[in-house]
Amino acid sequence: MKTHLFILILLFAGFTTTLAQIDYRGNLLEEEQIYKKGNKYNLWSVMAGFGPVIYYADVVDYTFVPSTNLKFGPSFNVARQFGRSVAIDVNFLMADMYGQKYQRYFTGDFMEFTANVTFYINQLLVGGPLRDKWNFYARFGFGGNFFRSAMRQLGTNELVTVGYIYGDVPNGYPTAYTDWNMTDYLVEGYSRTEKDKEESRKSEIIIPMAVGVKYRINKSFDLGLEASLRTLSADNLDVDMTGADTDSYVYTAFSLTYKIGKKDKRHASWTYRDFNFDISRDRARDPLAQKLDSLNKLIDYLAANDSVVNDTTVVMADRVFKTESFSASVFFDFDKSTITNYSHRTIANLARFMKDNPEVRMLVQGYCDDRGSYEYNEKLSIRRCNSVKDVLVKDYGIDASRFDISAHGKAELLSDTRALAPRGIHLVNRRVDVFPIIK
Repeated sequence: MKTHLFILILLFAGFTTTLAQIDYRGNLLEEEQIYKKGNKYNLWSVMAGFGPVIYYADVVDYTFVPSTNLKFGPSFNVARQFGRSVAIDVNFLMADMYGQKYQRYFTGDFMEFTANVTFYINQLLVGGPLRDKWNFYARFGFGGNFFRSAMRQLGTNELVTVGYIYGDVPNGYPTAYTDWNMTDYLVEGYSRTEKDKEESRKSEIIIPMAVGVKYRINKSFDLGLEASLRTLSADNLDVDMTGADTDSYVYTAFSLTYKIGKKDKRHASWTYRDFNFDISRDRARDPLAQKLDSLNKLIDYLAANDSVVNDTTVVMADRVFKTESFSASVFFDFDKSTITNYSHRTIANLARFMKDNPEVRMLVQGYCDDRGSYEYNEKLSIRRCNSVKDVLVKDYGIDASRFDISAHGKAELLSDTRALAPRGIHLVNRRVDVFPIIK
């Protein structure tokens, strides 16, 4: 049990250290990151784990971890999320058992089934995943353990009887083995009188308690580490009922979680409370913030109606010169290549510049955010470039030969959303930049 507490302390220390580095103030989240009632999110997940099982019973000769015969077991979990903070799951675990002491040992195996409630600690305390990558949780539940075990003598491997422990105590004398005879084998799930004959498994109630952490790889998969303590309602897991405490065991598992659902949606446990609303509300109460927002709107208006920039920079690459005397950027929605109403105003300014300068040719460069494969994003950036070009050609009569298209996909991120999460801004990566070309 001390091992379990030690792991719990380590996990909690890691959680508090990471938590101390989180600051959501002023960081606007993407729409898909925010949890809003009525929206649809992925809710189901399956998890597979594997790790050591350490038994704390009467017949063990260690305090923390066994030096030999360490047993391992697989586990499987199916969970359903309710909101951001709570999930309900069913869990299955199986493993072999072993422990030795007093020139005897017990061996066997068990299967357990539990129903649990999981609470995501960071969701409750700070309203979202830490750095968009870490979720810490605590789990509590109720279930049953179905086991077979037998006690044997070290060296001879013979089954131990009640008389082996109580010596010459006569039949009927009060012992911890009520309703057992002195000649009965110390077994559970086997016949007490016929050697190694299997019978129905012994069942006991168990209370599982766990702490764990998950690391988000992507929208579909998480890596995890969990430490759990299972406490039985009886003292018979090792078939030694002379102790005062109930038996228990600690299971520590490395796990892989698959989040079931649509690839373009987040799992609800990886969403945030609406910090954007909190920031907007606070800014509405701050007179200085209101003045700053008003100034920003004025700057945006001037920039949208006059795209000429006074400073000029010339960059040479493959004998192509790009001048910043005029530049425009058209932004797109996630996984879209259609031109938004707002972007039409930007393209109109671009068309005016090209008509005023009929000798200028334009370089159209397309970009995507970091979600999706390189191949898909390269094709998407080409479609975005063609969308801008088509509007200029079809709606404004610009000659199609005046455009060169260059697709960059997600190769050159203006805002690295993975390294800067959750501060990174996906929107600025979903764009088409247009520059004049002078040869």
